[in-house]
Amino acid sequence: MPRFFRQPKQFLPWMTGLLAVQRSFFVSSWTIAPVSITSTILRAPNLETQARLLSLSAHPNHLECISSLNNSYYALRHGQSEANVAKIIASDPDVATVRYGLSEFGKDQAATAGTTIVQEFKSQSFDGILILASDFLRAKETAEFAADVVRKDPRINLVGDGVILETRLRERRFGEWDGGSDEHYTDVWRDDEQDPTHTTKGVESVVSVTDRATRLILEKDQEYENHMVICVAHGDVLQILQTAFSKMDGSLHRSLEHLETATLRKLSLARNEESLD
Repeated sequence: MPRFFRQPKQFLPWMTGLLAVQRSFFVSSWTIAPVSITSTILRAPNLETQARLLSLSAHPNHLECISSLNNSYYALRHGQSEANVAKIIASDPDVATVRYGLSEFGKDQAATAGTTIVQEFKSQSFDGILILASDFLRAKETAEFAADVVRKDPRINLVGDGVILETRLRERRFGEWDGGSDEHYTDVWRDDEQDPTHTTKGVESVVSVTDRATRLILEKDQEYENHMVICVAHGDVLQILQTAFSKMDGSLHRSLEHLETATLRKLSLARNEESLD
C-alpha cells in the first residue's frame, strides 16, 4: 500500500480540498479524463499545490452549484473618475472613499445610466429596484446620480429610496501598485491568467474577489425576490463577478468583453450543464 494511504489524517484534508475545487484549473481535467483522478490521489500534493488548493477551497464561487436566482442582477461600472483621467490606480479605501470621484463627464455618464436602468425596468416586470454600490467615491457618486433619475418615476419602487453601500463591492486591492500608473493593470492581469490565487505585490487575488462578491449575491437573493438588483462597482470586480455568473475559471476574467465606464450589463447565470462544456 502506498505510504500516503497509511496516513489518512493527512490525506483527508487534501482530498476535501480537491473535491471543493473540482472545477478549478488544478483539477479541470476531472470531467474529461476521470482516470487522472487516480494518479492525483496516489501522490501527496507538494506544499505549493496544497496551499493553492486550500486557498481555492476557502474562496469558492458561491454561485457554482446554483441553478437559478430569485432576482435579476446587473453590473454597472462607475462613470469616468478623476483617477481614470489621471491614469492612476486608486484602490486604497482610506483614499478612494473620499477622493477620486467622478469627472464632469462621468457625472453625465452616470445620469445616462440611470435612464438606461429605468428603460430596462419598464421592459420587464420587476417588483422594484435595489441599487448596491461600492463605498468608493466614484462608485457611490455613480449610484447616486443614477438613483436620482430612477426616483423621478413614482411608479418604480426603489428599495430604501436610494443607494445601499456595500464594502464587498469595493475595488480590488492592488497592493504596491496602488497610486501608480494604471499601465500596471496589465501586469496584474498577466499574473491572474497564470494563477487566480496569486497575491503578487500585495494584490488581492481573483479568488478572494470571487468569494466576497458572490457571497453578497447569495445574501441579497435570500432577502429579495423579483427585483432588478444593480451592482455599482469597479472594472476588475465586475469582470470577475461575470466569470462567477458564467461559472468560468476566474483566471479568464479578461477574456470577457470589457465593461466600459457607466455601462449597464445584465449578469446571466449559466446553467450547470453549460458550465461543464
